[in-house]
Amino acid sequence: MPAFPTTRWSLIRASDRAAGDVGAAWGELVRDYRPAIVAYFRRGALARDAEDLAQEFLLRSIRESWWSRADPGVGGFRRFLYALLTRFAAQQRDAAHRRYEQGGADAFDAAGDATPERAFDLDFALCLTRGAWRTLGAEYDADGRGELFAALEPWLAEAPAHGELAALAARLGIAPNTLAVQLKRLRARFQKAVHAALTQLCVDDAQADADLAALRDALASDGAHA
Repeated sequence: MPAFPTTRWSLIRASDRAAGDVGAAWGELVRDYRPAIVAYFRRGALARDAEDLAQEFLLRSIRESWWSRADPGVGGFRRFLYALLTRFAAQQRDAAHRRYEQGGADAFDAAGDATPERAFDLDFALCLTRGAWRTLGAEYDADGRGELFAALEPWLAEAPAHGELAALAARLGIAPNTLAVQLKRLRARFQKAVHAALTQLCVDDAQADADLAALRDALASDGAHA
């Protein structure tokens, strides 16, 4: 069995890297998943401050080297990020409650999402799949097939209605059978791009497989596909 590749996450966790290099890599990674971070706060008791909290989370995680807390048993980036968010949000709720008790702030809604981890998995999966889709689109553009990519995008997860494929083939000047093959290849490449993006956030095959299963489950529960 081939060795698991060096990934963005394994490089961040490597102890022999310069702090500045790790900080830059960590900053890039958390910014890639900023939409999921904002969504996490929007689902909780501090929803009205979601954007500000997300920004503070990102800045503090870089300034205070939070990636250094990732011990060997922490798992992949997805689970580590969720653990950091949970801890940070708890600290912010405690601080807000203290301010309220001291009369320096408005009351806040202590209720939050009943299943925050599952909701986070969905938001994370959407970030990951959108990133994979953008990467794939850039590859098609580089090959001079950007128009084909844009035309096939609506059918990534759903089959075209009767006659739609033939109409598009006529517009593009190619045979319907050829276009059907191109759609099949696009779907296969997208699956591969998603898996490659997820692998970059893990340290071994077992972790990558477990994360892929969890994210597929999250997307399926929302009616999306990966």
